[in-house]
This record gives sequence, C-alpha cells and structure tokens, in this order.
Amino acid sequence: MLARLGPSQPAQSADVIARTMGALALITLAVIHVVDLPGTLGPTPLVGIGYFGIIAAALSVGAVLIVRSHWLVWAAAGAVAVMAMGGYVLTRALPGGFLGDHGDVGNWRCPLGIAALSVETLIILLVVLAAWLGRVPAASVGAESRPVARRVPEYSQPR
Repeated sequence: MLARLGPSQPAQSADVIARTMGALALITLAVIHVVDLPGTLGPTPLVGIGYFGIIAAALSVGAVLIVRSHWLVWAAAGAVAVMAMGGYVLTRALPGGFLGDHGDVGNWRCPLGIAALSVETLIILLVVLAAWLGRVPAASVGAESRPVARRVPEYSQPR
C-alpha cells in the first residue's frame, strides 16, 4: 500500500531555508524599528530618518531574498545589518551623541536595541552561511564526480 504513494518529497535545500530565515530576520528588524520609530521622530529627526532607511532597506532586501538567492542580495542583507548595528553603537558610544541623539549615550541596556542587535547578528551569521553554501557545493561536486585513482607503488608492479 505504501508503494502506491510514490517516493517521498525531497527535503528543502539549505539555501531555501537560509533565505527564508534571512527574510524573516529582515522583516523582524523592520518591525523592531517601526515599534521604536515614534520616539525618534520628534526629538531626533535624523535618527528617525535613519530608521525609515533601515525599515525600507530591510523590507526591500527581504522581499528580494524571498524571490532569489544571489550574492549581491546577501551582501545587501549584511550591509543593512552592519549599518543598523553601527548606528546603535554610534548613538551610545559617542560622548556628544550621534545625529543629535544625546539621550541614548551610554544606554546599552535598551530592550529594543538588544533585540535589534540579536536579529542583526543572526542576519550576519546567515550571510556567512550563504557564502559558505555558495562555495561548498561547487567544490564538493567536482571532487565527488571524479573517481578516486589509486596509484600502485612501483615496487609492486611486475617488471
């Protein structure tokens, strides 16, 4: 009876899973910045503009990542994560503030900031995974397709 069902469906490839996780992480990054956006529009409009940029970039790259896997898309995802991380670090580390944000100097325990840093770290790790996946199949296919040739030592060959 089970034979009539046919062969089982192949498992999804690692690339599809990585792209799905990357897109979800980018959407999550956008949502975190949407939640934090109202507090940045009034007192620090430049930070608010940066938030709009992160939101737009994260959603755009996430949408493209769903459709296609390409090294440029993964590079863009990594760039969004690194730039968002950089903004977080600069707004807290510079003594005079960054982009007019004086209230966040030294505020390293912001819950939304920590959540954003976690998601950005995940995105960067997925970019590294995608780069690794892009290199591994080409190398392993070439090595597996050739039969292993064993060389017979010269002393064992008849003369």
